[in-house]
Amino acid sequence: MTGLHALPPGATVRGRADGFNDYLVGPAARRRLLADRFIETFEAWGYGFMVTPLIEPLDTIAAGVGGAQQSALFRFMDSDGALLALVGERTVSVARVVATQLHDGPFPLRLCYAGSVLRNQAPNAGRRRESLQAGCELVGAGGLAADAECIALAAAALERGGVEHIQVDVGHADFIPGLLDSAGLELAAREEVLAALARRDLVAVESALDGTDAADAERRLLLAFPTLRGGREILDTAAAGLRGERPHRALQELAQLWDLLDAHAITDRVHLDLGAVRDWDYYTGPTFEVFSVDSGFALGSGGRYDALLSRFGTPLPATGFVLHVDRCHDSVVRRAGTQTTPVVLQVSWESDAHEEALELARALRHQGVACACDLVAGGDGDVRVTASGARWSHRGEDAQGSVEAAVAALVAGTS
Repeated sequence: MTGLHALPPGATVRGRADGFNDYLVGPAARRRLLADRFIETFEAWGYGFMVTPLIEPLDTIAAGVGGAQQSALFRFMDSDGALLALVGERTVSVARVVATQLHDGPFPLRLCYAGSVLRNQAPNAGRRRESLQAGCELVGAGGLAADAECIALAAAALERGGVEHIQVDVGHADFIPGLLDSAGLELAAREEVLAALARRDLVAVESALDGTDAADAERRLLLAFPTLRGGREILDTAAAGLRGERPHRALQELAQLWDLLDAHAITDRVHLDLGAVRDWDYYTGPTFEVFSVDSGFALGSGGRYDALLSRFGTPLPATGFVLHVDRCHDSVVRRAGTQTTPVVLQVSWESDAHEEALELARALRHQGVACACDLVAGGDGDVRVTASGARWSHRGEDAQGSVEAAVAALVAGTS
């Protein structure tokens, strides 16, 4: 190998760890801009931006997430022997802040954040182990209007970020557990059905229901869960013949939520999904996931988690969501195709024109135009600016006037 990329004798190439990505010039800026647009949208809806650490005590995280999520944490030991972990999600950190520093309100609290999270998971099928997330938490509001606001805000942020053709799948964390309760299943059978539902294994669901006393209505719904999707009309279909109060209450809440989402003018993007399987120990009410035609993975997810804050000694209702910035960035890039690197004007100068070149560069940057000034003299005696065909000379036969006039012309050419 020769040239600039040649390696010294005996040198080896050092690769990055699996599941972690480099973002080069251009993509890195677009990714940051996408996160900024999400935060700008959150703040426009009255959510205050906050920052929490990338590291939390392990027992703090353990208070908020289940064993499966705990097993996916990067853990290490502090100098005093305390166990720490890199955060795999930030809702628990927000809950800690509310319980320790914001417990006096005023409620409801509208909080938003953006930051990296890390998960110690096998990087199969291109899964990232480090990702950038942006999210909101609405703490201290127990009504369905809060859930509707979070769903509408997630949709608005994605629209502001240029993520097109989204679909919001809305479900209820208590519907299927309520069905199992209404069916009168024993604990072992209930756990078997839940596990089969989580795997979306219809054969296993049917096998688990065999020999139980589940009524026809509950059995019908549990076996039909993959098809329990659609508009508001599926709520009436699902309610037919149900005996238990819990599943009826979940359906009634979804009906009210649909009407609230209709008031937000987003039901054209909403599908109800009664078979949605989410974390049973975490979510307590309406849940949602956001998809687009450009991604096979959820671009965002959220829901009501009224039990979390009580684990930190501050029992408060709460709902929220997170947007996966990297997946959203992938979706935007797939739709828009390869995008060019942002234009940077180049200022060149001859030895006796250095001050004029620096003056021009300062003036351009003051106007918000990116430019780089040559570090050494060159050219043909003029101060020149070039980028994508734009050119201006301060001296010589092609002079176009003062620095101010040049800045005005160049700004107009790059806008």
